[in-house]
Amino acid sequence: MFLDPRAIIMFGANALLIFLVQLVNSGISGWPVYLFILGPMVVLPALYLRHQSYFICTLCSGLWVDTTLGVPLGFFTTLFLVAGAIIFSMRLRFRAEHNYHPILLAHSVNLFLLIVLTMSAGGAYLGVMSFWIQVLTTLTCSHVALLLVAPWFFNFERQLFEICHLQTEPEDLPLL
Repeated sequence: MFLDPRAIIMFGANALLIFLVQLVNSGISGWPVYLFILGPMVVLPALYLRHQSYFICTLCSGLWVDTTLGVPLGFFTTLFLVAGAIIFSMRLRFRAEHNYHPILLAHSVNLFLLIVLTMSAGGAYLGVMSFWIQVLTTLTCSHVALLLVAPWFFNFERQLFEICHLQTEPEDLPLL
């Protein structure tokens, strides 16, 4: 099959996650806090799907995030594909059927994305102390929220697989 049906479910869940994060961000816009939770979007497609389906799901999710967050087209798409390719190449080392490794990977990917986004802001802001305070506040709040959101998100996707009667284990699950 050209496209695994689980890729469509994962893309839909990614679209729901970015919508919910943007909804929370608009609700707390009066406070100097911003949630940046993009890490979980890359993890399960890279761990669960074959190469073609993972690529299509990650590409569509990256384009969706690019248009939603107002960054140059291809910014998060490229970063999602790079982070996903790294996870995909090492996926036999991770236990994807439980949440421990995916949560650690989601935190790592989220940190990677935030660092690259911070460095792309330009040299004019790198010497401003209030910029770094905002980055550290965003980083702290996002990772604390990610501790709650990532397990829910991964279990939500697995539950959607069960509801749709799809395979709930990753492709090429390693034998221990």
